[in-house]
Amino acid sequence: MIITEDAASVAVPSALPAGAVCNRAGNCVNAHRTRALAADLSAQIAPDADSFVVAAALVLASKYSGGRSFRMGVLRSGSISSITAEMPADLSLEQHRGTVAVELAKLSDATSAPHDAKFNYSYGEPAGPAAGDLTISKVKTSTGITLRADFHEHVHTADFVERLLCHLENLLRIDVLQPATTIGEAQLLSAAERGQWTAINDTRAPYPRDASIFELFAGVAMRRAECVAVSHDDGSLTYVQLLSRAVEVASALLARGVQPGDRVALQLRKSPSMIAALLGVLRLGAVFVPIDLGVPTARRDLLVDDSGAVILLVDDPAVTAPVPTLDISTLEPPQAELPTLAVRPEDAAYVMYTSGTTGRPKGVVVSHRAVVRLVRNTGYVDLTPETTILQTGAIAFDATTFEFWGALLNGGELVLPSDHTVLGAAELAAAITRHGVNTLFLTTALFNQLVEEDASVLDGCQVLFGGEFASARHVATAVQACPRSSFTHVYGPTENTTFSVAYRVTHAHAHTERVPIGRPIANSTAWVLDQDGSPQPVGVPGELHVGGDGLCTGYLNHSELDAAAFTGAVGNPGRLYRTGDIALLNAEGQLEFLGRRDDQVKVRGHRVELGEIEHQLARLPGVRSVVVLARRDEDATTSLCAFFTADSRLDVPAIRADLHLELPDYLVPAYFQQVDELPLTVNLKVDRPALMACWPTSGDSADAPGAQPLPPVEAAVAKIFADVLGVRVATADADFFDLGGNSLRLMRLRNRLRTELGVQAAMSQMFGAPTVRGIAAIVAEARTSVTLPSTSPTPAR
Repeated sequence: MIITEDAASVAVPSALPAGAVCNRAGNCVNAHRTRALAADLSAQIAPDADSFVVAAALVLASKYSGGRSFRMGVLRSGSISSITAEMPADLSLEQHRGTVAVELAKLSDATSAPHDAKFNYSYGEPAGPAAGDLTISKVKTSTGITLRADFHEHVHTADFVERLLCHLENLLRIDVLQPATTIGEAQLLSAAERGQWTAINDTRAPYPRDASIFELFAGVAMRRAECVAVSHDDGSLTYVQLLSRAVEVASALLARGVQPGDRVALQLRKSPSMIAALLGVLRLGAVFVPIDLGVPTARRDLLVDDSGAVILLVDDPAVTAPVPTLDISTLEPPQAELPTLAVRPEDAAYVMYTSGTTGRPKGVVVSHRAVVRLVRNTGYVDLTPETTILQTGAIAFDATTFEFWGALLNGGELVLPSDHTVLGAAELAAAITRHGVNTLFLTTALFNQLVEEDASVLDGCQVLFGGEFASARHVATAVQACPRSSFTHVYGPTENTTFSVAYRVTHAHAHTERVPIGRPIANSTAWVLDQDGSPQPVGVPGELHVGGDGLCTGYLNHSELDAAAFTGAVGNPGRLYRTGDIALLNAEGQLEFLGRRDDQVKVRGHRVELGEIEHQLARLPGVRSVVVLARRDEDATTSLCAFFTADSRLDVPAIRADLHLELPDYLVPAYFQQVDELPLTVNLKVDRPALMACWPTSGDSADAPGAQPLPPVEAAVAKIFADVLGVRVATADADFFDLGGNSLRLMRLRNRLRTELGVQAAMSQMFGAPTVRGIAAIVAEARTSVTLPSTSPTPAR
């Protein structure tokens, strides 16, 4: 059927792991598979077999690729001509075949044209080895029609090719028996393949699906009354104490007129009182809206306004806001019992905001049932009264849903570490030992950095990691270094309550080329669908859709977004969320994440719409046009760069400062590059590959005012800055964060200081003095003599 000229641009995917390469120098191993069509099918298509087979091949190419238009090369008598087909979902197979028949009639003397794929069309024995990656031949024999696939074993597996031939036959049979079937309705899968998807999504397991979060917590608190529920460096609370504090918050809210269903915003320091505040809101049947403490005031006010919050909970009496505030640090004991409230499992528990393309974030409304399904009888992690979970993210990061309630709804202990504790292996090891931590979630980027520094600190823990592409190298290192640990790769959008699928990495699977994201967790579903909502075959990419009891209610005040984001699947009666992620089901029945279908990216575990950053930049005075791109760097982290044009030369530090007033840190690009014009393709669209080639590497300049040769310690630090950031660093005032640094890269910098300069600097010190001069002073103070490495210039990467 299909022979690819460029494996990177054609629809038919390789069924081999990433990194398998076909040797184009002539050393490819050619193989073939055949499939004889059933006698009745051969007889029925025989009068017009050309049209039937080519039409089916085009539909198959469309469904494998996700495209509606396809140009295919057709080989006849040694000459290749191209045929183009438009295949809208509502076009019937019979109509499509008729169009193909007309085009084939025109091909007798047609010349070759650029094409996406070729169909090798032959009679009798094939004319020779495949000219590309995979060729399908229609062969007439004495007993009927046989389909033959010639392929390169370095690109496709035999199993994949056999399935492809089966799908082609399925399409032929549908066209013969039900020609009015539309292209959108036509199903590739056999009954056995459909059964596999059904089995994968049969995840029903008992759990308290009709209980609310507070109801479950109150029951746990009665059983675990004197056990520690939440601990922090400033102290701890037992379950009965936490319950009492929660009632205090609920009583204070009730006294201020808060009603069930009202939204209550929180912007609080990390402490046991913060957890009590969450529980207090839930006790009233209200809905909490978490806001990170460090977000700019303008963004906080935007979230308060968009959510319709009636009050803001704070722990600083000096805080002012557009709505009334309640300082939870000065609450009095309740004077009366709270009324009994019936909170339904489908009622909203919280609203969590994610990045939005229009410049305004989107509020995701999550129910009590969705949270309970995440942490009770889950199947992907062991959560018991013996579980101690270390909280690693910010309050508005959806992983906290797992961390908070995974501990508190199972009778375990939640540990709230001090700032920067999880940003260093030594500090993390101390926290794990001090609190007896045995479970934690790490974003992929943080996981990688900790593994680079000292993977053994994770030994003995249940480690969950996810949020970005997983590095197989780092995973293998961690598994080898931590024989007493379990490692689980988790995946899931906020819209399906934190985790949707999970994959337990074993020693046997630690060295795979691509770390799977696994299968749906209990009471969840996951489907890889084509553009028409039909499940894709094994090995064929499609858009990942997730559902089940974790599915959110929808977007707050944005019903128009709900219609686009939530859909169904053919043969599945449930509601599903379109993740926008491309995935496939591998031969072992595990899901693998491949990338995005749009401009959304993950940065430090946060979902980022590049359009939101572009919107904010475009509002700045003097900016004419802007494009923000993401790049995966050598250290396995994702960096953002804003390319922009302006009426005059703009001051980048001023731009960065303006963005910090509107956006959280992870949304502010690490790099900025002003260009004269944004390059365009022949189709007059922004040429993103051309911009990627202009990714900045200059850093600061040795010709800058006041620049002079650096003394030895500063020169050594500047060299490490340059290596970690991939830019040129030449002045003592160069700021690590202004040059593209972030907290994860600061971990790398600290690790390099330790290994190369013999200095173990505290993360808090480095955050407080992030310039070359500041870090050099820390080094000088830590030791009186430093054996310095060579300070010869290092080319910028």
